Amino acid sequence: MKFYVLAPLFLLTFFINGRVIQSNLSPAEQQLVELSQTLNEVFSLMYGSNAHYYKKLTAKEIKEGMEKAFQALANQDPHSSFLGSDECKSLTEKMSGQFFGIGILLPGDKDPEEEFVPVIELVPNGPAEKAGLKGGDKIIQINEAVVKGMKLDEVMINLKGEKHTKVIIKVMRTNHAEPLEFTVIRDIIKDEISASFYIEQHDIYYFLLSVFSEKSIKHVQALLEDAHKKECKGIIIDLRNNTGGLFDAALDIAGLFLPKGSVVATTKNRDNKVIESWKTTRKPLPRKEGMPIFFLVNNYTASSAEILSGSLQLYAQKSKPKDNLHVFIVGTETFGKGSVQEVIPLSGECALKMTTSLYYLPFDTCVQGKGITPDFVIENYTPPSDTARWMRDQFGRESVLKKHIKPHGSIDDKKSKKSKKEEELPWKEKRKDLLAQDFALQNTVTLIDLLNVGKKANPKMILHSEQLSFLKSNYMIGQKLMLKELKD
Repeated sequence: MKFYVLAPLFLLTFFINGRVIQSNLSPAEQQLVELSQTLNEVFSLMYGSNAHYYKKLTAKEIKEGMEKAFQALANQDPHSSFLGSDECKSLTEKMSGQFFGIGILLPGDKDPEEEFVPVIELVPNGPAEKAGLKGGDKIIQINEAVVKGMKLDEVMINLKGEKHTKVIIKVMRTNHAEPLEFTVIRDIIKDEISASFYIEQHDIYYFLLSVFSEKSIKHVQALLEDAHKKECKGIIIDLRNNTGGLFDAALDIAGLFLPKGSVVATTKNRDNKVIESWKTTRKPLPRKEGMPIFFLVNNYTASSAEILSGSLQLYAQKSKPKDNLHVFIVGTETFGKGSVQEVIPLSGECALKMTTSLYYLPFDTCVQGKGITPDFVIENYTPPSDTARWMRDQFGRESVLKKHIKPHGSIDDKKSKKSKKEEELPWKEKRKDLLAQDFALQNTVTLIDLLNVGKKANPKMILHSEQLSFLKSNYMIGQKLMLKELKD
């Protein structure tokens, strides 16, 4: 955390006959000085010893009013804000390690005017999952506090608390007209959600990483080493819903693919000058010649996940055959948060959370507000709603008609169904079942298979650009068809 010495405003000005005289001030600074004089006048009329307001304000009311003014001044972008003394105290306590969570992943930010915050992912076997929450739920209330009007920091503060204490969460859920309420018991939360599988019939390795932690590099390295030994057809790294985590972990993972000393990201200040640069510090792992690596991303892929996938994509686009870097991005455009915030302590036990710089990917590529555009845009398939399934089951089949015709020797489906409720599956088994039907993953597997066929047919197709062109020419998912009208 950085500390700053703030010069009092009056050191920059002096008064002559009630007029403010400035010395060497920029137009913005002069505007600030003039408005500070107006602020002093408002303060005198509302709160001073000779105030004209109809009642005396309490110390609490004065504090709350001033903090709202500070907040309005600080809130120049979605990520900058003034933190009052109470908020700072709660945030410090929650960060001290004495408080525990419920095991959910939330988006990278939240507009205070939004009425809910979506649950992006659940920590396997965590308190929230055990209580019955699901990914996609929209949290609208935490205990007695409604989410509307809260910043993301406030939402997280309210969700955390002492170990084994209760928090009541109210959510909106698809296909449910009324809010659902869950009582969740806070507990210790593991710092990583990951899983790896081998897709045997396609000879492809798959790795899911929902947040970067200290363990991430170890898991990815083990996967790459196994894939290299087996000389598999390709690797899929799933960064969907990965909102970030430890930046150093993402940097270390980039080092598994890039030459030592490769720039992964830089930050620039308000003058557009580079103030910091991050480079890989290790030698890359050996890989099978020409092995493709596909990253799955979506609109909740943000921060460190954008830096990892985006930097590798850029290096692959400019790679030469000797680099052996064949990285492709599949999915939807990423979140696009390319800013850096710092928390700066202020007097009165307050603080200012402020955007201080923008980060850039290699080759001076900015992702702020843009995100990363996938090589292959594939929207994930949305399963039919409960209502649609009910309509299909009740009206969309011959077999639901009364006295429908049954072939000789047919068995009644209703009688053949198991009446016993299936046992609850472990998280990885449930995840495996979901992935087996995952539309974006299925298409990524198809892309790897197609590329493998293409390279066998044309062994000289070794440049990344040639491989990308081949895939785009022969794979039409997510691409517009060119239709030509036939004339009579």
